[in-house]
Amino acid sequence: MNWSGDTMRLAFILTVLLFPGVALGQELDFSVPVKLPATVNSNNNEAMPLISDDGNTLYFIRTGTEENKGGKFAGSDIWVSHFNTTTNTWGKAVNTELPNDKGNNAVIGVNSKRRVVYTLNTTSSKPSKGFYFMQRTEAGWGKPELVPFKGLSSAGFLGVYVSPDFDVVFISMKAPDSRGEEDLYISLKGTDDQWSTPLNLGPTINTTGFEISPFLSADKTRLYFSSNGHPGSGNGDIFYSDRLYNSWETWSVPKNLGPELNSPQFDAYFSLQKDSSVYFVSNRGGKSDDIYTAKAKPRPSAAATVYLTEKEVEDLFGFKVIRKMEFTPDVTTLTSSQRELIWFLANKLLGKRDIRVQVQYFDKEDEQTTKRLSEVINQLVLAGIEGSRIDKFSKGGKGGGKDQVELVLMRQSINR
Repeated sequence: MNWSGDTMRLAFILTVLLFPGVALGQELDFSVPVKLPATVNSNNNEAMPLISDDGNTLYFIRTGTEENKGGKFAGSDIWVSHFNTTTNTWGKAVNTELPNDKGNNAVIGVNSKRRVVYTLNTTSSKPSKGFYFMQRTEAGWGKPELVPFKGLSSAGFLGVYVSPDFDVVFISMKAPDSRGEEDLYISLKGTDDQWSTPLNLGPTINTTGFEISPFLSADKTRLYFSSNGHPGSGNGDIFYSDRLYNSWETWSVPKNLGPELNSPQFDAYFSLQKDSSVYFVSNRGGKSDDIYTAKAKPRPSAAATVYLTEKEVEDLFGFKVIRKMEFTPDVTTLTSSQRELIWFLANKLLGKRDIRVQVQYFDKEDEQTTKRLSEVINQLVLAGIEGSRIDKFSKGGKGGGKDQVELVLMRQSINR
């Protein structure tokens, strides 16, 4: 078999790694969850905990209490508790620090460095026009300012998470293209400061059940959420999914956080403070939803990679494979020869579960490069390589030329 001409025109390096069972992102170990004290939890329902960067301010919502702005049968109020470092306890939560009304009020994002919180204010009678931000000054919190945002559906439960950097928003809602109950959607802020139309995250994450309470890790590589549609142990478990090859649209198969945090009851609204403490909501203790906390400890990496020799590469595929490809200028689609090459490589790797594919490229990822990357990656997936086995990596610099590609094999061994 000979690949030449068109096959030599592809703008990436495909790097195959032998990668035995090591997860994509940093794994975390958790301590036994502890229910927060009565200064935070009540006999009513608490949800949506978000913690400040320093771990000293906790924002959450409470429903079903006469103390709320609209009373017991109105919407949710924002409640705030501050941690007393002297007594090592959480102070009594109040609903007067941030503005509340008779609707559903919630903090949906926190930027402690800029002293900003993002809030959601919805009612059942009219669609949401967007969300709000408030900035804290020496005089206290400023007035809420509207951030116009299109596409927020009010057909059912609506949940929103705004990243601290204010560049990505995740939404849980039931929309016309939802697979069943609430699905997860994503919106990105463009260079013109406009937000993209919410995009459904697709069948890898969304099911015919509900997917709610999205939370993005600080490094923006891992999405946490709760679902009753993926295999779990209760009426809603907490899962995580990793971004694949630096794309916001393709995610790894969700992984259950396991019995360390999940229970046979309802568990949701996971949030993480600097990889050290987690906060989440569960009704494992009784009829009401309460906020729990646990310590998180990163699990040390246990893998090292070694390049395969040319002989090892040749033995893997059965003969010497031409591994350089380029795109012609302004072309972003694959030729039939390029697709044939990718399918050949994928076919050789299908039964080798310890092998990963890394798509490498030179220079920055512009619009054209992004389309080319998607072409190659989608073709690998169509050929049977699961998205969880594919990575994307920028070599930087000019390398052998912006449009040059090379296939490199690496063996990943485990350090004992």
